[in-house]
Amino acid sequence: MSERLPKILVVDDEPNNLRVYERILAPLNLDIVKAGSGLKALAVAHKHDFFLILMDVQMPGMDGFETASLILDHPKTSHIPVIFITAFARDETFEFKGYMNGAVDYLVKPINDEILKSKVGVFLELYKERLRLDKAFKTKKKAEEELKVHKENLEEIVKARTQELQHSIEHLLTTQDKLVKVEKMASLGRLVSGVAHELNTPIGICVTAASFLEEETCRISEHLQDESLSAEDLTSFCESSIQGSEMLLSNLSRATNLIKKFKLVAVDVSTEELSNLNVIAHIDEIIIEILPALDLTHHQITIEGDKGIVVETYPETLKQVLKELLLNSITHAFEEDIKGHVMIKVEKVDERVRLTFRDDGCGIEADTLAMVFEPFFTTRRGSGASGLGLYIVFNLATHVLKGEVICNSTLGKGTEVIITFPIEHSY
Repeated sequence: MSERLPKILVVDDEPNNLRVYERILAPLNLDIVKAGSGLKALAVAHKHDFFLILMDVQMPGMDGFETASLILDHPKTSHIPVIFITAFARDETFEFKGYMNGAVDYLVKPINDEILKSKVGVFLELYKERLRLDKAFKTKKKAEEELKVHKENLEEIVKARTQELQHSIEHLLTTQDKLVKVEKMASLGRLVSGVAHELNTPIGICVTAASFLEEETCRISEHLQDESLSAEDLTSFCESSIQGSEMLLSNLSRATNLIKKFKLVAVDVSTEELSNLNVIAHIDEIIIEILPALDLTHHQITIEGDKGIVVETYPETLKQVLKELLLNSITHAFEEDIKGHVMIKVEKVDERVRLTFRDDGCGIEADTLAMVFEPFFTTRRGSGASGLGLYIVFNLATHVLKGEVICNSTLGKGTEVIITFPIEHSY
């Protein structure tokens, strides 16, 4: 079956002009459809698939502008390019009207044969390319449909052969979810138990002291009522009251400090604002501020690294992290009267800051190292340690500073805590 020729519509009210166009376009091997008026052009345009319309502007009745506008307003023919042909010299107003009515180009009579063939040839190639793309799209669509059928068949085979595996995976996920929930409840239980245990001691002592003071007050009141109160009784009561009050204040202060640490576990920074700060300069200020309170006078502290690193972070949080690390080293790394060395190093790694805190203390055993970030885990329970220091460091560094924390240690050589966090908090 022979291939159909591309169709072009030529609209002109002069038969001689139509014959001229037919002669000029003959070498392009086209199916030339002719119309002698705008009305005939409208009737013909909807019956064929034209790749181009040559439209004479000056026609009686319906001119070329109106005809082109009606053709291009119809969904079936809106895609057809129109070249206007006019006998008048080109001017901006005339051309603007043509372009407003859908023209893609203009030709002025008398027509130059080569120019006309060249312009029509361009639209002919675009039309052929569109046909090739349509054919390729249909081929692609057919191949996709065939692939879809094969895929569906393959999916059925795979589904049938892996059904047992799917059930196993679902069972595994269900079991894993249960284990996670159990571990969460166990972790919560350990946390509650730890809080209760830590607060129980100071509160218990306060209750004992208050009971003792109550008994002493009742005793002195009885002596006062029966007028048997002696100076010795009054002196003894005053001494007991002072001792009991000191005991109450001491343990209430301890309970208050514990509660402050519990609040740190909650990592609430709603009242703290982000700030841009120089890391090493900020660490220097922190050390100067907390040095007297931590009794570090007999330990050497070295700060090194890039002094130009500036970060966007929470200053008080970074201060608390450093304070807890120093407290941890004082409590666990160094024996009494041992002069230790603590090194704090600041480095930039890509878009993050790496803060390395290292001491040359006694180090941590492997079994203990795995538990250092657990809440209330401590090897110095009898010495007043709460076991919250490194847990607070972990929580603040990961949840507030948006960083990561690792701890390395070699028994007898010291401990290293590395905190990595972004330079920009929103990074």
